[in-house]
Amino acid sequence: MTKKELKLLAHNSYTKGFLDAKKVKRIAKLLRVIELRQYIKELKKFEQGKTVRIVVPNMEMVNQTMVNKVRAKYPNKRVIVDEDPELILGVKIIDNDLIYELNLKNSLENINKYMIEQYDN
Repeated sequence: MTKKELKLLAHNSYTKGFLDAKKVKRIAKLLRVIELRQYIKELKKFEQGKTVRIVVPNMEMVNQTMVNKVRAKYPNKRVIVDEDPELILGVKIIDNDLIYELNLKNSLENINKYMIEQYDN
């Protein structure tokens, strides 16, 4: 089975925008191990493309207004909120392979880098 056919199978594993477990089980039984790995990889890629991830330093920062704004920007995607304590006063939005990072740690590092570049000359 070609990679293109496996992509098509992964795409057809969805019913009304949601992964259909019955279809996946039926398809998985018919695939060889190598094909099954590729099929799972394609499912993960497809799922990643349908998801927007919001990463915050603590869950107390998350409010429904923030989530609703992200949902409005990405109407056909599922929004997932994760916690990352390494972020300092900020938010990271991950849309497939695009990462928008707005946080204090990043800003301070950029200021520090700029200062070093300016005063090293």
